[in-house]
This record gives sequence, structure tokens and C-alpha cells, in this order.
Amino acid sequence: MEHDEILFSSALLVEDEAAHTLLIERGLRGLVSSVVKVSSIGQAREKLVGGSFDLIISDLNLPDARGDEAVLAIRAVAKKTPLLVLTSSAALGDAVAAMRAGASDFLVKNFDTSFRDIVRLALSRLRGVLRAEQERAQATRDRDLLQEAIENSNDGLAVIDREGAVRHCNSGFASFLDGLGVCSRNVFDIPFDSVERGDEVLQKLRERVGNLEPGGVWTTEFTRLDDDEAAFDISLSAAHDDSTEKSIVLWVRDIRERKRRERLQREILSATTHDLKGPLGAISVSCEVLLDKPNPDERAHALLERISTSASAAINLIEEFLSMRRIEEGAFIMHPIRAEVDTIVSRVVESFALTAKTRAIELAFNPAENDLIGCVDPLGFERVLSNLVTNGIKFTPKGGSVVVNLCRGVGGVVLSVRDTGSGMEPSEAQRVFTRYARLTNHSRVAGSGLGLFIVKCIVNAHGGTIDVCSAPGKGTTFDVFFPDLPPCNERGEVLCLDFA
Repeated sequence: MEHDEILFSSALLVEDEAAHTLLIERGLRGLVSSVVKVSSIGQAREKLVGGSFDLIISDLNLPDARGDEAVLAIRAVAKKTPLLVLTSSAALGDAVAAMRAGASDFLVKNFDTSFRDIVRLALSRLRGVLRAEQERAQATRDRDLLQEAIENSNDGLAVIDREGAVRHCNSGFASFLDGLGVCSRNVFDIPFDSVERGDEVLQKLRERVGNLEPGGVWTTEFTRLDDDEAAFDISLSAAHDDSTEKSIVLWVRDIRERKRRERLQREILSATTHDLKGPLGAISVSCEVLLDKPNPDERAHALLERISTSASAAINLIEEFLSMRRIEEGAFIMHPIRAEVDTIVSRVVESFALTAKTRAIELAFNPAENDLIGCVDPLGFERVLSNLVTNGIKFTPKGGSVVVNLCRGVGGVVLSVRDTGSGMEPSEAQRVFTRYARLTNHSRVAGSGLGLFIVKCIVNAHGGTIDVCSAPGKGTTFDVFFPDLPPCNERGEVLCLDFA
């Protein structure tokens, strides 16, 4: 025999005919845990005031109330408790009136062999309606809470169409547009002539808004020319939308305060690393002296080698931090020259061929033309590409691919590294170039989180740009632009200064 599912915990049954009460109670058995029985509206009021019930079942013809009067009397005490009214087949009009008065559903009194099945069906239907109402109410509460959080956020958030028109936005985004003097509510009307490399930013923004696939994300950063401290992160994410008019979610984050805090952190880090480097160097030198002694004890020799190796590793890590510090202080100087960048790319890709093969990853280079000339610092360009290829191989699973493309763009050289790896969420793409950034799904892969930060510093020093386009599970593409006329000083140097 199939077991019934308990649909309600407790029920109040209002029925004045004893035989009907017995039959209804039998039909409720296994569907309701406990049933309290009364025979009038007056008794029902007393029970409802003194306790709570998950369900009320009431006849419409009672000694002290009839029809919708009974429903109104119960609803005066129990406003939200589900109410199932009982009616005879000849009084369906009364049932309709009762529903209008506030009953949740009705059940026809027909005490034949199918009555229990009818009761089960009615209670199941009522339970389903209640669950749906609870889910809708919870969804409404969640939506209102999310809407309040978005509205009160310092970040700007907007939904735009493919033409750049703002369909919905929070106050933060409205303030962002107002601060830029935009009154048309269209992001393409932002005065990009007041933004560093504004023409490039606008062109890329138009392209990405037009062709970004659902689930994809694109992020970039711009600085206002009239206020060098006013810097913003901009991210686009294509929403999964079944309508013909696709929607784009656009985030804007003011990052000036974050950069001020990072400046203080860098100063603390610089002082700490300098203080640590001296003692670690002394440990390393002392180990070397002791290791050079004749006839060493094997155990002591092994311990000294371990100490020396650990000290060297710590010194190398500090050197990486200090290298970052030198970049930030402008001491990292590069000399862009006219160079065959396709040759540099070929050499770097070849150097990673064995690593990619070992990991069963296809590594390919697609040059647009031979002898492609760009104005870059060869070592800086090589470091940028090496880091991007390294990341692509790290985060691409077995059987995937990393493809490097090189071509001439408008006024410069465009380098692209595309992988089929794990990709990034929109929120992660916003911070991928920040120092020490470690993404959630990359936490098991070794790294200091400095690589992409240094890459961006090198690219910015050349006067170039680097953008990222990614989607979870679909890989990531980095597009890097190196201009033909980098901002060299009179000595032909560029400095890594854009890191504040």
C-alpha cells in the first residue's frame, strides 16, 4: 500500500453533522497529522484565538452562519490560514461566493469510494498553491533586498541596450554620468575626449556592446584627463536574455580610493622587504661558507643545503616584490626601439612549446605578416607575452589550446593571447590586473598574483592598452595594443608610472 504524504500538520474541521465529521476525518487520515473538530463558527473562533492551525476546513451550512457569512467570520480571526470550504454538489454557487469572500478552495461533499482521492487531490493542490505563493513572496523579498543593495551601492550599475541607451540604472551610475556631463542617458555620449585614449576606449566599448556573447565579460579602465586621480574600472557583461533586444549589464567602479590604500600598502611592503633582505642574505652567505668546509657531516650538510635553498627562494620572492616597487617608483626604465615583433613572439612561443606539449595543450602562433615592425622594449614585450602565455597554459585543461595572434592595428601592433581555459566571472575580470589578485578557481595554482599587474604596468608605460574578454568555462582572451609612438622622453625612455 502506498504511503500518503503528510501535507498539513494541523487542521481545524468545522462541521455540525457528526456522520459527515467522521467521514471527512477518515478522508484526512494520513494527509493531516492532527485534526481538531468543532461544530459551529463560535467554537471555531475560540479555537482560532487560542491556537494556530495550518489548515481550516469548514462546511458552509452551520447553525450560526451560512454561505459566505461563515467564510467572512473565519477570515475575521484567521486572515491568512488556508481555508477549504465544504459544499454539496447542488450548492456550487455558494462555493463560488465563498471563494470570492476569501476561501482558498472548495471540496464537494460526495462520500463515495473516491472521496479520499478527491480530498488528497484538493489538499495537494492547495499545498502546491501555498508553496508557490511562499516562493513568490521569498523571490519578491530577495528582489527588493537586491534592488536596495544595488541602489545603495557606491558602484554604478546599469542595464543598457546594444545602442548604448540606459534602460535601468542605480543612483551611482546616474551620478557617474552626471559627473561626466552626460544628459542623454546613453553611454556612447560620454565625452571620451576628456578621457585618456578616449577614442580607443569608445571604439572598443561600441564593439563589445555590439558583439559580446551571453555569459561573456569585457573589462577595461580609463582615467580622466582633467583629473589624473579620477580612475574607473568599467566592465560589460552580456545577460542571458530570451528577448529579441539583448541586454548588457555595465558596472562602473571608482577606484581612486583603492589606489590610495594600495600606495600605503606598497610603502609598508617595500620597507619590510628591504629589512628582510639583509638577514636572509646573511643566512645564505653563512650557509655557503659552511658548505665549503671539508669533510662535512652528511646530516648537517643536508640541513645547510635546505636552509640555503629556502633562503634563496625567499630572496627571489623579495626581489620580485622589489622589482614591482621599482616599477612603481619609476625606476623600471625601458627603451622602445623598432623591432621585429613577430620574431620575438616566435621565440617566446617556441620556448613554451615543450611545457605545452607536456600538458597536452596545443600552443599556436598565427602571425599576420612576416617582419612585422613594432616600437617596443624587446625585454618588456617579451615579458608581457611570456606572462600571458604562462597563464594560458596554467589555466587551460588537458586537450585545450592557447593561440597567439599578432597583427598590425591602427597606429600600432595588436597582440592577442586566447585560451580555452576556465575563464572568469564578471566580478573577477574587474580585478584581474590588480596586484596580488588571485581568482577563486585559480587558488590551487601557484603564483604571487603580481604577473598581470606588472604586465599592465609595462603596457601602460608604452602608452598601450590591455583588455580582457572572458566567459566562465569558455576561456579568456587578452588583447594588447602597443602604439607606434610610445611616450618616450628626450632620452628615448619610457617609465612604468601608471600604477597608482
